[in-house]
Amino acid sequence: MFAFRGKTFPLLTALTHRDFRLYWGGHGFAVSGQQMAMMTQMWLIFDLTGSALALGLLGLARAIPGVILNLVGGVLADKVDQRKLLMYCTMGMAGLYSVLATLTVAGVLEVWHILCVVFFTGAFEAFQQPSRQSIFPNLIDRKNMMSAVGLNSTIHPGTRIFAPLIAGFLIDHVGMKHEGAATALYLVAGLNLVFSFALFQIHMAPVQRSSGTGGFQSLKQGMRYVANNRIFMLLILTSFSNAFFGMAHVTLLPVFTEKLMGESTGFYLAILTSAGGVGGLTGAFIAGSLGSIRRRGWLMLGGACNFGAAIILFAIAPVFWLLVGLEWLASASSQMFSVTSQSTLHGLVPDEYRGRVMGLWGMTHTVAQPLGGLQLGALANAIGATLALVISGSFVIVFALGGIGRDRGVRNLDSNEVVARTRNFVEATPSSAEG
Repeated sequence: MFAFRGKTFPLLTALTHRDFRLYWGGHGFAVSGQQMAMMTQMWLIFDLTGSALALGLLGLARAIPGVILNLVGGVLADKVDQRKLLMYCTMGMAGLYSVLATLTVAGVLEVWHILCVVFFTGAFEAFQQPSRQSIFPNLIDRKNMMSAVGLNSTIHPGTRIFAPLIAGFLIDHVGMKHEGAATALYLVAGLNLVFSFALFQIHMAPVQRSSGTGGFQSLKQGMRYVANNRIFMLLILTSFSNAFFGMAHVTLLPVFTEKLMGESTGFYLAILTSAGGVGGLTGAFIAGSLGSIRRRGWLMLGGACNFGAAIILFAIAPVFWLLVGLEWLASASSQMFSVTSQSTLHGLVPDEYRGRVMGLWGMTHTVAQPLGGLQLGALANAIGATLALVISGSFVIVFALGGIGRDRGVRNLDSNEVVARTRNFVEATPSSAEG
């Protein structure tokens, strides 16, 4: 237990491990860079084109690699040294951001340059994601799993609060025209190199790797492994529904901001977005601090249902500041589900399958949220944003109750059962996994 001046902090217990501290700190620098890069690339695209469609293409270019490469990355994560894979991918991303920065400062930047860099950095991220999800359980004691997942889950919402502001400041106040954007991109490259250096300093004990003979066969084994386990399937499907129906609500944030605040959308949209970041950070802290809660299935169910309910109330909120509070609640509830389900998967899945399982889990988010945003936007155009969001929030609740809520084994899953369930499953299904 992490203690300071006699007080214990369950969320921070994973920080007692040196290698996890290096990983977590370095990853925080890299994600800060990613947030800055997204902000800068969006600004450059819009500055060059003035087109909302071009912004949509930016999101599409980022999402396409993840559809397939998350699964490929999962196979690689189970077959190669995860630390080296992360290190090389991160250095590759640093190189791409440096190239984009140089093109920007040279005054020869074109839209296709940005789209290509976004596509290839998205590919590196897709390769990375399963390894990022798989590596840190090998850097800690298993009893600190919830702490590690909770701390890891604070990174994205935490950096979302301040990193875009840094990028915006550099764009507005450094040099002429695009020089500030180039400075931000060079900084992004440097932050990725910091993560690479941190990974270089990490010492990992050898872990058992998948013995499959080919990539496709290994992928089939991983898919079959998930399909043969009810718990894995329910957690991944619920994660998919949360992302597809729930997280897609961020697509409509500008609509509801303008609806309640008139033309003053920029400043208030920033407040609403920051509320989501603070909420995600809150949810990660709460879930990570619960550590060894016995009925983690109920925590997952409650997080998903609260998420759906917050979205429904968000849709009908009559005043903006209530909207802000509900966005905080929605993000906090979603993150509580995510942290708990992710830590449960880490605890259940043995080392030789973890990369492929977490690759599949990560792909649900990579694919589900862009597709969910597309369908939600189309539905809002057809029946109105309010009703569309009420329907989406209702589906989040229905899928949670119909999945986790109906399955007693998942609903009552606790920390003490995780190891036993894993052992029983592995012993019962070796032939099917090899088939």
